[in-house]
Amino acid sequence: MAFSITACVLLGIIILCLLRFLAAGTGLILLGKELRSFFFSPIAWVVLALVMLLNGLSFTAALADLREGERSVTLTAYTFNSIQFWLAYFFIFPVITMRLFAEEQKLGTIETLLTAPVTTIQLLLAKYLAAISFYIILWLPSLLNFVLFQMNSVDDHASIGSLAGSYTIIFLVGMFNIAIGCLASALTKNQLVAAMTCFTFCLLHFLLGFILQNLSVPDAFRETVTHFSTQIHVRAFIDGLIDTRQIIYYTSFSILLLNITYHVLEFRKWKV
Repeated sequence: MAFSITACVLLGIIILCLLRFLAAGTGLILLGKELRSFFFSPIAWVVLALVMLLNGLSFTAALADLREGERSVTLTAYTFNSIQFWLAYFFIFPVITMRLFAEEQKLGTIETLLTAPVTTIQLLLAKYLAAISFYIILWLPSLLNFVLFQMNSVDDHASIGSLAGSYTIIFLVGMFNIAIGCLASALTKNQLVAAMTCFTFCLLHFLLGFILQNLSVPDAFRETVTHFSTQIHVRAFIDGLIDTRQIIYYTSFSILLLNITYHVLEFRKWKV
């Protein structure tokens, strides 16, 4: 109950902050500019096509596997536990975040942005929300696959909870990983370095629980650290168990990472 109340309060604060940001004309203009820069970039369309292709392959492979006989798991669980899905997943964040601030620094336009009549938080939120928006769009075609399947199926209604949990954890983990990518991009002017840093930390966070299984560490330490393992969170959400503790975890750490990114940008601003 306490975690649910905390999650609701946190969600309310975020919504109020977003409404305040969108109500300001400058913030909305910056957001529109960043969204256009995403969709005018050929890399964005390549990423979208690649994610659609691999999601389609995962969906098709899951259907083929389920046709072989009675299975105790849903189509959603088969799809999001496949190698193809995770193959695409961890390459998304470096590609969509590496240019956010690193490109501005390389081109020398970061100084102009930081000294323009916009606040640092407006600039940061515009880039972050644009990346989140593009990330959501990446998964809409795969959601359509499940909607069409659900409309033509009479035996898979039990997967609705699994589907809701799967896309909830995809959004939460994406929100967290994009925040990591923003920080990595703000720390360097080299897009390749930003991409590798983002990929490394996102992958390490996901594999944290798996790595600890093969290490001789105290059980108390192992149990504590596994609470931070994305792999364990994903399994629970795919089973349809939406845990408010994980919602608080990913949301609060995303805010923390954005706060660090804000201070990095402020430091660069005062250097200018």
